[in-house]
Amino acid sequence: MSAFAGGQPETSSGVQAPAQAVPPINILINSSPWLDSFKALVALYEKDTGNQVNLDITPFPGMLQKSRNAVTAQTSEFDLINLNEEWYLQFYKGGLVTPLKEIDPNFKLDPQVIEYNFADRWDPKVNGSTGDGEILGLPINGNIRILYYRKDLFEQKGLKPPTTFDEFMTDVKALHNPPNLYGFTARTSDDPIFNLLAFIHGFGGDIVALNPQTGKWTVELNKKPAVDGLKFWLNLAWNYDPSNYTQIDQAAMISLMASGRSAMAIMVDAAAPNFDNPKVSSVIGKVGAVVTPGSTADLRSPTSGIWIMGIPHNLPADHKKAALKFLSWAMTQKAEQAYADAGGIVVREDVYQAMEKNPKFWWAKAVADSTPYIKPFPRTTSSGEIHTMLNDMLKQVVAKQMDPDAMMKQAAQKIQSIMQDAGYQMEPLGN
Repeated sequence: MSAFAGGQPETSSGVQAPAQAVPPINILINSSPWLDSFKALVALYEKDTGNQVNLDITPFPGMLQKSRNAVTAQTSEFDLINLNEEWYLQFYKGGLVTPLKEIDPNFKLDPQVIEYNFADRWDPKVNGSTGDGEILGLPINGNIRILYYRKDLFEQKGLKPPTTFDEFMTDVKALHNPPNLYGFTARTSDDPIFNLLAFIHGFGGDIVALNPQTGKWTVELNKKPAVDGLKFWLNLAWNYDPSNYTQIDQAAMISLMASGRSAMAIMVDAAAPNFDNPKVSSVIGKVGAVVTPGSTADLRSPTSGIWIMGIPHNLPADHKKAALKFLSWAMTQKAEQAYADAGGIVVREDVYQAMEKNPKFWWAKAVADSTPYIKPFPRTTSSGEIHTMLNDMLKQVVAKQMDPDAMMKQAAQKIQSIMQDAGYQMEPLGN
């Protein structure tokens, strides 16, 4: 386990800390672009409280298994685990993380903390997250997708950042000049479904939908809005991506934008610092950001990709309290502002509002403006399996090895089966 301190309790700066008010805590965290920011947050916590925090830093592919191992052991080796949006519900449903009010009956969520469609809550009535659910974790990283655009090129052409798909396509066509400049870059390789979702949601479609009155789910992927979103996105990939359009991953998108070869791209807000980094960027000060467009302004639908921190159920009471102490502190305005200053993706509305006034955070207004429109990947205990299946099929469609309409019908049938097998009440599959 890598740690900030070992042996005698010390702060991350190496100075001996005061006597421990709470036990040291161990946090499982993924190796990611926001890791250094989180380290800075931990260092501030140690300085403020004298409490020790150890980090186990793990590559993303190993996170799920390590988390499962921890919560199924006799006692978890971690006091806090990072749960990806794709699989956090598995831990909620299994009772593998502790409801926060069980640890502190007086716990209340600060209203400034963004809940990201209630990802912090579990509602057993629907096997998902709703506002009626109990709080089982708190968001620690608020990644959402925003539209990056070359504001200098927009100004030269007299263009405005788009709010609708019609405006967006006007901008794409006006700026597209390959191979020197691509009007838009679509992500087709490493995780295409998250790029596509902005367009599926933007046409009013979805993968699945819950009827909260009946508690039943409906597969939406084979319906016209979702199919329209797929075909719109495929047109972008086939006609406006570079010639290696089947191989565009997130790193390629960042590189194309940072090198001045992409006019627009939809990426996570955590990508923004790349465009200000003189080591990799030739477009410093030339990139802007806005809410992702939709078929109408009301259907703009930035997709979230957040992380939730949960406290394993199989911990001694004093360790649960120590973990909640850190987690509650991390949600405060002071801590979140420090996290932002270190480059982290914060989860408080008031901090985003403060960031908007600082030119360093030129992308913050886009994130704050996106908040009312955020839509997640479907949050079910089957989401991981659905995610993998859709990515595999989308890669075939992008490579023109599968018909788009046939793909959506086959995927809908598979989703219906996956969710029924997982115990979800499903409406009959439509045509």
